[in-house]
Amino acid sequence: MDISQLTPKERLKYEVAKDVVGLGVTDTAIRRGRVRLECTRKSLLKYVDWYNSGDISKFSHKNKNRQPATTIAPETKEFIEKLYKEKYSTASFTHFVEILKEDYNIKVSDRTIHTFLKDALLISPCSKRATRRQMEKNIRHMARKANLTKSESEKVTFAYGLLDDAEAHPRRPRSKYFGELIQMDASEYIWVKGQPKWHLHAAIDDATSEIVGAWFDTQETLNGYYNVLYMILKLYGIPARFFTDRRTVFEYTLLAKADEEKDTYTQFSAACRTLGIDMKCSSVPQFKARAERLNRTLQGRLPVEFVRNNITTIEEANAFLWEYLPRFNAQFSLKDEQDLKSSVFLTAPCETEINVILAVVCRRVIDDGHCIKYHNNYYQLFSQDQRKRSPMFFGKGTKVLVIKAFDGTLLASVKDQIYILKKLEQRLKISKEFDPAPPKEKKPYKPADDHPWKRSRYLSTNFLEPHISQSKEYIE
Repeated sequence: MDISQLTPKERLKYEVAKDVVGLGVTDTAIRRGRVRLECTRKSLLKYVDWYNSGDISKFSHKNKNRQPATTIAPETKEFIEKLYKEKYSTASFTHFVEILKEDYNIKVSDRTIHTFLKDALLISPCSKRATRRQMEKNIRHMARKANLTKSESEKVTFAYGLLDDAEAHPRRPRSKYFGELIQMDASEYIWVKGQPKWHLHAAIDDATSEIVGAWFDTQETLNGYYNVLYMILKLYGIPARFFTDRRTVFEYTLLAKADEEKDTYTQFSAACRTLGIDMKCSSVPQFKARAERLNRTLQGRLPVEFVRNNITTIEEANAFLWEYLPRFNAQFSLKDEQDLKSSVFLTAPCETEINVILAVVCRRVIDDGHCIKYHNNYYQLFSQDQRKRSPMFFGKGTKVLVIKAFDGTLLASVKDQIYILKKLEQRLKISKEFDPAPPKEKKPYKPADDHPWKRSRYLSTNFLEPHISQSKEYIE
């Protein structure tokens, strides 16, 4: 082996050992050699022995030009970079590591992915502002280079598209108990490519950062928050307080032509008062900073999860949330055994009571045809007693409070009495004169709702009182 094949550091060891031997391996020569190499006496004497043996190859490291066992193949590196660019560019690097492990059986560390993708001028959507500025500086430096190749030009163009403004929210102490404070907010975003913007209504516990409810809708609506509240009641119970923004979904705002079904002072607020949930509102985003951070996290993760699970419709997305949120909370929630023991969630009502509490009410007037008009359809009022099959007739101008239960059942309140609403068909589906009679099916006997042995609370006015009391002046 020739001395020219050694690295500069290896060549320095050889030259120092040669000088020490030339000076007779005295204590002074050894001390000077140690200073030059910054090594111990034992190491320097080892280099002297190598020199005396005449084998220059001993100064060469045995692993030179040998790839470490943990080295990732160039093909795998290229595949990872291409996969992130083409499919998962909106995912954070940490989320991308999870996807590689679960979907492609590629096990790489978070730091390795950061190194790979940053070398390719790719940046995480969750990166800090300083990181973004440094990356932008690197991109501009490369863009100023003359004679860029086509691949380098595409890399610069794609990297510029990933840079955006950073958002920040101030920190505040967490609540003490699980269920003490729930922050709610809606996030408008294009969650599925090719679909219009949806609004994700989400609720997060302030003490543990656990997502307690979420629901997609086309707008920020009462129905969206009702579904979030329904999920909270079914999975956890009744919380102590809601923190929300100052929207008409939570606070009453007098409009020139108020829509009772959107005026949620008598809707969501009434439901919360019935359940004993306190509510506070603010128009300052920092008031609910934890919910704002949650929106940004979900905007980065959910679209990627929708791609992985081939979800394209809002119905599929809402069904997916019920199975995704437990997995998300298992990974990111701070809830522990102590939080479960000290939880301030109260036991939720039964399904029947929830169905009535989460009701939407509005006012209507009986017309001269003894019907009311609701959502461009005519409805007749029937007694709860199934033995009375004929409709109930009220005089023209009678005030009616229409109650739409959470499951879609339509009821009506007239003079503190509850009736069932049945849609009036525009044309009969069956003619008794000309159509053959359908075969009669023997059905099992089912007691009426007002049967003494079956005292259903479903149609009781007790649970509707918070809604009805808001419109007493309209009920005769």
